[in-house]
Amino acid sequence: MTCLIDHIRSIGWDGLTALSTLLLVLVGVATAVYAGLQLADFRRESRIKHIIDLVNQFETDPLAGYRRSLAQKRLSSDGTLLPLDLDNPPAELYDIMNFFEHMGYLLDGNYLSLEDVAVEFHYWILRVWADVSELVKTEQAEDSIYFEFFGKMVRRLQEYDRPRTGKLASPSKSDIEDFYSDEAHLVLGSPMPRKRRRKRRRRQGLLNQSNAPTSEASPGGSPTVL
Repeated sequence: MTCLIDHIRSIGWDGLTALSTLLLVLVGVATAVYAGLQLADFRRESRIKHIIDLVNQFETDPLAGYRRSLAQKRLSSDGTLLPLDLDNPPAELYDIMNFFEHMGYLLDGNYLSLEDVAVEFHYWILRVWADVSELVKTEQAEDSIYFEFFGKMVRRLQEYDRPRTGKLASPSKSDIEDFYSDEAHLVLGSPMPRKRRRKRRRRQGLLNQSNAPTSEASPGGSPTVL
C-alpha cells in the first residue's frame, strides 16, 4: 500500500488525472464498440424477421390466392401471354405490385438486405416487373411516385446480378409465360421453390419433336421410323 502511495506521489496529481481521463476514454470506446455490435445484431435480426414475414405473406392467403388468380387471367387457354389492358388490368395485379412496392420501401429504408431479397424473391420480382413495366409507366405518367420503390428494387437486383450474368437481367415473353404457368397451378400454402424452375413449355416442345415420326435411311438402306 505504501508503494502504491509513493508511486502516486511520484506521478503527481496531474499525471493521475490524465491517467484517469485515459481510462474513462478507453471505457467509453469499449462501451461504444459493444453498443455498436449489439445494434448491428439487432438490425440483422430485424431484417431476418422482416424477410420471414414477407415470405409468409407471399405463401399464404390472401396473397397466394391473388397470385394464382392473376396467373390464370394473364394466360390464354393455350398458355400464351395475353396483352395487358392498361386501362383495365386485373385487380390482383395491383395487389401483387403493392406487395412488391412495400418490399422495395423496406429495402430502400435498409430494413431488408438486398441479398435476402435476391435469395427469396428475385425470380418473382423480375418476372412480374417485366409483365407490368408498361403499366407502371402509365401510372407514373400521372404521378412519378407510383411504384417508385418497386422500380428501384428491380434496378438494384439487376445490378446485383450483373457481375454473375454480365448483363442486366430481363425476362423474355417465354419466361413470363412459364412463370405464370407455374403460378396458375400454385397450391395454396406451398413453400416457394428455392431454385429456378425448368421451362415446361420448352421441354414439352422438345418431347413433341422427339415423339414425331421421322423417316431416315438405315444403314441397310430401308427407312427407319424414330
